[in-house]
Amino acid sequence: MRFKGLFKLSLAASVAVCANAADESVLSGVEVTSSSGGYGVDDIKISTRNAGLAKDVMRDIPGVYVGGTNGMNQKIYMRGVSDRGLNITIDGAKQNGNTFHHNADLLIDPDLIKAIDVEVGSRSVVNGSGALGGSVAFKTVDAKDLLESGEKIGAKIKTGYASNNSEFSQGLMLFTAPVEGLDFIAAINHKGYDYGKSGNKRKIGGDGNDLSYLLKLGYSFLDAHRISISREHNEFKGMYPMRAEFGSWYTGRFPVDNRKYERDTTTLKYEYKPSDLLNLEVTAYNTEHKKDDPVLKILGVKTNGINAKAKSVVESGALTQTFRYGAEFYQSKNFNKPDNHYPEKVNNYSIYAEDALNFSSLTVTPGIRYTHHELKSYDGLAGNVKSYTYKFNEFTPALALDYEILKGLHAFASYARVFRGPDVMESMYASRAENFEANKDLKATTGNSYETGLKYHGDINEASSYSLSAKYFMTKYKNLIVDNGSYVTGTPPNEITIYRRINAGGADISGVELLARLNLDALSLAASYTHQNVKYKDRVVNTSTGGYYASNVIGYRDQGDKYTFNAEYAFSRIDTLIGYNLIYFASKNTVSAGNDKSAKIPSYAVSDIYATYAPSSGKFKGLEINAGIYNLFNKTYASQSQRMADYTGDPNYVDWEPGRNFKVNVSYKF
Repeated sequence: MRFKGLFKLSLAASVAVCANAADESVLSGVEVTSSSGGYGVDDIKISTRNAGLAKDVMRDIPGVYVGGTNGMNQKIYMRGVSDRGLNITIDGAKQNGNTFHHNADLLIDPDLIKAIDVEVGSRSVVNGSGALGGSVAFKTVDAKDLLESGEKIGAKIKTGYASNNSEFSQGLMLFTAPVEGLDFIAAINHKGYDYGKSGNKRKIGGDGNDLSYLLKLGYSFLDAHRISISREHNEFKGMYPMRAEFGSWYTGRFPVDNRKYERDTTTLKYEYKPSDLLNLEVTAYNTEHKKDDPVLKILGVKTNGINAKAKSVVESGALTQTFRYGAEFYQSKNFNKPDNHYPEKVNNYSIYAEDALNFSSLTVTPGIRYTHHELKSYDGLAGNVKSYTYKFNEFTPALALDYEILKGLHAFASYARVFRGPDVMESMYASRAENFEANKDLKATTGNSYETGLKYHGDINEASSYSLSAKYFMTKYKNLIVDNGSYVTGTPPNEITIYRRINAGGADISGVELLARLNLDALSLAASYTHQNVKYKDRVVNTSTGGYYASNVIGYRDQGDKYTFNAEYAFSRIDTLIGYNLIYFASKNTVSAGNDKSAKIPSYAVSDIYATYAPSSGKFKGLEINAGIYNLFNKTYASQSQRMADYTGDPNYVDWEPGRNFKVNVSYKF
């Protein structure tokens, strides 16, 4: 029942999992899983926080930084690495975007999500190919998650309002399990909105409509088998600036105009789970990220792939082995229409295996991944275009140790080698092969990732517990890649700009992540702290700007220390949950990846209050009301992770975050 889930979970929903071994829990009928020491976000946190964007439920996770006022500019950073250096999946389908450097590529409707598995950092070989800074696995809702025992059909309607941008939303879900083993869900959501406003009353966001839908059909048979097919679609459409990170007031060379950004994911999945000896999952998928722009025309990236992963648990005396293994393949192509004459193509093959060996208090987890990565690109000047293929082969080992010093107290340490080959060039450049030069000395990005720390979990009674986690990490990256490096050749008036990929040095990123959580019956408290420091190395001078080439895989600048605090209290008699959330970023003197100029990024503190009413019985069972005031004190601020703000220049180029915003969402499941 919904409120019982709220009551049992309370603040634990904010950061559901904080362990360095696999941890699973069932919350309100939804299974939240973190595979190797990550953080889980479940459906309860998504609804109680009135999430409109993924950042609304991810920004308080240690080591995670998010920014972007609108869906076209949602960016995620983990330990200094952007979403283009993370492995992001939806239902197992790899999300490769990179359409336009002023654009983000993470577009998903939180209303369609049942859980998010966030792995901050790289400590395991199972998190996917190219995961330099970590991984984010979004899982969409299934019919069986919504149907209660004995039910064959149901529906859920939802409507919502947000004051800052006058947003009205409507959603409908239909779900059924008409016969044994068969289940189906159809969901559609629409949002219509106007421009929002920042704390300093600047116009932000866009004026438009968002549409999302999910169709998923599943069939379970012969006890251990399941097959499912799904189609998920998200789009932002409306009046937006071409450069999504610019404010919507922008009236320069490329002013606000009608623009649309779409993302589609289609999956076919087979699962076979006969026993602990074998848990097999095979997923074939197609994804497409596409931007329709009056200036840039139609551009995007298509990806096809298949992955097979398995887990086997074997017990032999005092030894328990958890063996994870699998294989992956994906192919990505970029396009730029109508001039789509020279698309690039990536083929990536990988196999991996890791074995968690548990000897009583000690768990040793060795692993290794082999990756073959090839990029078919071009070497062309003045129309003399020739194909050129980059090929890389890399073994990336990993080793993790976990030792229980005392009951509930663990010490852990890990090492992982990371690798990422060059991706297809940004889609905006996909039609420029005539002036695109191959760099035959290009090296793939590699790194060494280290992590160590302590964690503790203790039970006070059946309904109360506390936990602590402290981590130190260090990752050393080499050969970061810039996919649109350029130089000018020839003499006026016959100058030609030549584009090429180049290696632009490396970076050492280190830091500390702390998390504490206390659950006392109906009261839950949590606090976290994140500190990181980025040191750029061997940077390459960009002679055309006088600065340095900056890779879009690494954040544009370091960020200040992040503090979060959350308090929630559940009133079981009246089926109500109330909560308060605070996020604070300290100011910091920082240097951009692209130059040596020091800038002071300002501090900011943002407070939210919220409440949920979800009757667990009676005639109003199925009703859920979520309301809150976000940025309670109308703070004027911009995310420290956003790209454009230099904090010393023109404030007009800042993507300001929303000012005070009242949200309410009402849903009814029947």
